[in-house]
Order: sequence, then structure tokens, then C-alpha cells
Amino acid sequence: MDKPASLYVIEGDYGLVSLDVGCIESIFYARLKKLPVEIKLQNGVKSCALYSAPSLRCGNVTVTQFPKIHQHWKSLHGDLDHSLSAKDSSETLALINLVTMKLNPVLEFLYWVDQRNNEEFISRWFMSALPFPFNYSYTKRKKSEALQLIETLYPLDSDMEVVKEFVTKTATTCLSTLSTRLGKAKFFYGDCPMTVDVVVYAHLAPLVKLPFPTNDIPALLSMWPNLTEFVKRIDAKYFPDVKREVKYLQTESNNRQSDDDVSYLSVFILVVSATSLVVGFAVKKGFIKLSNFF
Repeated sequence: MDKPASLYVIEGDYGLVSLDVGCIESIFYARLKKLPVEIKLQNGVKSCALYSAPSLRCGNVTVTQFPKIHQHWKSLHGDLDHSLSAKDSSETLALINLVTMKLNPVLEFLYWVDQRNNEEFISRWFMSALPFPFNYSYTKRKKSEALQLIETLYPLDSDMEVVKEFVTKTATTCLSTLSTRLGKAKFFYGDCPMTVDVVVYAHLAPLVKLPFPTNDIPALLSMWPNLTEFVKRIDAKYFPDVKREVKYLQTESNNRQSDDDVSYLSVFILVVSATSLVVGFAVKKGFIKLSNFF
């Protein structure tokens, strides 16, 4: 019996099967097609050294990035979208291109370019989830790639606040288009998810679930509740086993709270000590006479 292929992915958290969009796409597609794939997390030095995420290892062949992995699976296991008409297939391609060209840069901006999101959340998470020294190289590389992408898309604007306005407008237009196309349907083409559902879900789920410190762009989803319901519907049907609790940063948050408690105690002790010294000095110099208080 042939050994099942191995799919190397970034770990998940916050109810996400992975924090990487391409990994979410790959895992979701594999589940929909019920492919013989073993999911392997990139939480060890060996896997991080040998493979990028997502990577499909099949025999002596390694395929990286979801579009290429998707084509590889199509050639071996058939097309998930085989039942679509030529018109629907063309629309599917247009919708996937819309998400890839418009919504993916929004996520790149939120993850790696927005300073507060990156420093307080995303980089800290990846530094905790990936082994040393790959956590450093990964976060540095991803941030550099995201900055290059944003600079390519907005070459005339160096002010990140101005860029953020453009990114917000792009996100609004894209989300509105997706919401209108989805309407009241369960999925984009009826009762069963297709490839476009995989791509859309992978880009929407992080916006729905991740606790970005700067969340004004993710908050836009409140204007299109059918997109949020779309994510919840897929979670309930295809990812019921994915746990919702926080894996990494919760412990750090608790430690930080404990550190704050210690800090408050230290400040209190310092204030009492300083007050005692001042009062003692005043009594010694005669500025304060204890007899006045008795």
C-alpha cells in the first residue's frame, strides 16, 4: 500500500486550522476531496529546515503553495469543480482572482505591515509557535515580502496611514462583492463547497477569528453578516474538531498579568519607602515635630 502524502503546514490557533492562508486552503481542499493526506505541523527543526508551508510531499516530489498543490491534486484525483458549467467555471476563476489580488494584500497588511498588529500579536505568535531559529527567519522574511508587496501596490505612498486607507477601501469593495454574490446561499454554487469556497473561506476566517489589536479592517465584516455566517457554516461542517482555545499567547498574557501585579506591589513598596524617608528627614531636621501629633 502506498504511503499517504504529507502536507506540511503552519499550526492553527484561535479556532483556525492554521494561521497561514495557503495552509488553510490546502487543508480545507484535502478535507473536501477526502484525499489520503497526512497533516504534519511545522513545529520541529527538521520540518522547518526541509519544507516551507504549505508543502505537499508525495514520494520524491515536493509541491509548494496552494495553487500548485491544487493543480497537482486535480491531476491525480480529479477536479472538485467538475460539475460546474463553463460559465460558472469562468466566474469561479474571476472570484478567485478577486480574492487573491484584492483580499490577500489586505491580510498581508494586517499581519505584517500594521505595526501594532505585527509587534503585539502576529510576530509574537509565530515566535512562540515556530522553533528557534526558524521563528526569527520566518517572521523577518514574511514581513519583508509583505512590505515589498505593499510598496509595489502603492509605490507613491510612503505614509502607512494613507496606505491603510487604500487597503481599507480595497477590503470594503472586495467584501461587498463577495457578500452580494453569496447572497442567502449556503455556498457560492449551491449546497456543496467548491474551490472558490475554499479560497474565500481561507481569507475570511482570519478576519473573523483572530484578535488583531488594530481591528478596524476586520470589523468591516459586521456590515456583511452573511460572510461571517459562511465561515461559521464551514467550521461547523468541516472543522468541528478544531479547538477554540488559545494555545500560545494566553500563557504569556497570564504571565504579563502576574508581572503587572508584581509591578504594582513594587510601586506601592517604593512609595511607602520614599514617604518614610521624607518624613524621617523632616522630623530629623525639625520641620515636623512629633509632639504636635500627640
